[in-house]
Amino acid sequence: MPLKGMRLVATLAATAALTVAACGGSDEETPASPSGASTGESKPVTLKVGVLPIGDLAPLYLGMDQGFFKEENLTIEPAVAEGGAAVVPAVMSGDNQIGFSNVTSIMNAVAQNLPLKPIAAGVNGAATEEEAWDALLAPKGGVTDLKQLEGKKVSVNTLKNLPEVAVRNSLEKAGVDVSKVEFVEIPFPDVPAALEAKRVDAAFAVEPFVGASVAAGATKLAEPFEELAPNLTIAEYFTTEQYASENADVVERFTRAMNKSLDFAQSNPDEVRRIITTYTKTPQEAADKMALPTWSAEVNGDAMATLVEASKKYGVLKGDVDVDRFVNLGS
Repeated sequence: MPLKGMRLVATLAATAALTVAACGGSDEETPASPSGASTGESKPVTLKVGVLPIGDLAPLYLGMDQGFFKEENLTIEPAVAEGGAAVVPAVMSGDNQIGFSNVTSIMNAVAQNLPLKPIAAGVNGAATEEEAWDALLAPKGGVTDLKQLEGKKVSVNTLKNLPEVAVRNSLEKAGVDVSKVEFVEIPFPDVPAALEAKRVDAAFAVEPFVGASVAAGATKLAEPFEELAPNLTIAEYFTTEQYASENADVVERFTRAMNKSLDFAQSNPDEVRRIITTYTKTPQEAADKMALPTWSAEVNGDAMATLVEASKKYGVLKGDVDVDRFVNLGS
């Protein structure tokens, strides 16, 4: 999912007026036709894609590894960030042509009238809590029940974002007065160390950092994504409306390759576990044991509507968004 200290609303509000004009971000060597239509054989294009160093991104790297993007004459250059909120400004400025971010970050941008367009599914929560690849974790020897977190310090990777929405939902369901919980930011890769040092009373993480934390003695308290809504699409790939309009063929090719990559990842868990060790610092032994995310090119509309409602309830999403834009991708 943050460059420390970056807050989506503040960052985008300050930069929106300056960056809208630069939304295109087209590759100068291989410009798309003005109409966005493909002219004969697809031209080679290099795309900078904003990514995070987490298990969720396995399909993108597998797509590169298996040649799915090459088949579309696309070269992918991952641009690593610490959180989804940091990816949005990079796409808006044109530094990245495409980004991967949790849907709440994208929704917040769209609600502020920033011209972003979701183009492909990214990663889904599991169907059940038993299959979850996310967790709210307590340090070894710390709290053992969600109710004990009232008045305590809890971390998420980015404040005022999807993980905070999910964690607040889990706490509230357990009877916790969430107004008495202090939320702080800790990037996912730093969670195991933060728990070991007991810098927080609980920390939210996704794989491979859940498994690493549990192996060090941390305790699972909840599976927030699944408790919020089963089969929830957590993140999506997106671009700007301008780039999509001027490079429709490129976007179509990316989406086609991405969908193939999502299906391949879901059907080949051994390949997922292998590829994760190449772009994260996860040892193969740990990757072999980690719970894997769920990937699908389809978006669950009911789950997405639940997320929007909860995001508004907790003050994370301010403004209205068209849920269909995040369900019917590419339309």
